[in-house]
Amino acid sequence: MNNNELSNGETALKFFDDTIQPDGLYLLDEPENSLSSENQELVAKMIAGMARFYNCQFVISSHSPFFLSIGNAKIYDLDSYPVKVTRWTDIPNIRILHDFFKEQEQEF
Repeated sequence: MNNNELSNGETALKFFDDTIQPDGLYLLDEPENSLSSENQELVAKMIAGMARFYNCQFVISSHSPFFLSIGNAKIYDLDSYPVKVTRWTDIPNIRILHDFFKEQEQEF
């Protein structure tokens, strides 16, 4: 299957699969764009594995809970002044998602 036959999300997955190499430094701006939740989780696990086992470093700008929750990540809250390191669960976007799903808990 060539890239013209892939969806936007499939193209993004293929890019990560084909591009990330050991010992690399990667700057990613909202890699969750065009990825389903399932694929965000998959890419987040890929990134965590590449960082842990292949000496890769990632600088990621993201609102995705899947990327923000990657273990051992250092998260900078760029909305605070001065900028500070924070826990992913303290980021307002994540708190809003948490509260939303908590309110809808009976639906699950």
